Amino acid sequence: MKCNDRIAAATATAMTLAAFVYSVNNHGGGGGPTPHLTPAPYSSSLGPWKPYKPTPRPSTPHTDRNGDRPTLKPTPTPTVAKPSKRPATKRPIAAPPADIRISVYKDCSGYAQKCIDAGTLTMYAGNILAGHNYMGYQWLSRVPVGRTVRVISGPLAGTYRVYGHMKLNRQGGAIPSFGGAALVLQSCEGNGTGFSLLRRV
Repeated sequence: MKCNDRIAAATATAMTLAAFVYSVNNHGGGGGPTPHLTPAPYSSSLGPWKPYKPTPRPSTPHTDRNGDRPTLKPTPTPTVAKPSKRPATKRPIAAPPADIRISVYKDCSGYAQKCIDAGTLTMYAGNILAGHNYMGYQWLSRVPVGRTVRVISGPLAGTYRVYGHMKLNRQGGAIPSFGGAALVLQSCEGNGTGFSLLRRV
């Protein structure tokens, strides 16, 4: 080997060794910085990927006690059945009690009809006690002759005895003459008006 060739080979060997030492010191062996791998960006044939963003759900509205509240539709009320067109069964007039004691009545002179319609045993025209037959007073016009009636309180207080009956074929109108009866008990009978006539005893 020629001298020049030896010098060239030695120079090449020295450069290779220097490169090896530099590589070891910088990439793995010594105290040099550790290499970091940077991943290549992901690509897909389906197209670019977008980050996921959750869709917020609508929150349930809270009731504001002081605010306006939605108006709820009420449940439809069932309609009341219409009464039958057939006439009602006729009921017998109730018999008067064996011991008749009248303790509660109302003096409604001047507006008797209003009190009678309210279901009250009503005094009017000075000596008449009246009540609707369909409100429990149907016996007033049917007290048997000879029966004693006691009025416990009020302006008609006293003991009376039935001596007769009278019937009008009308309801309302002028008050008839009762022939001096001290007490008259009145109630409707069908389309007319019935009376029991009493004397004081």
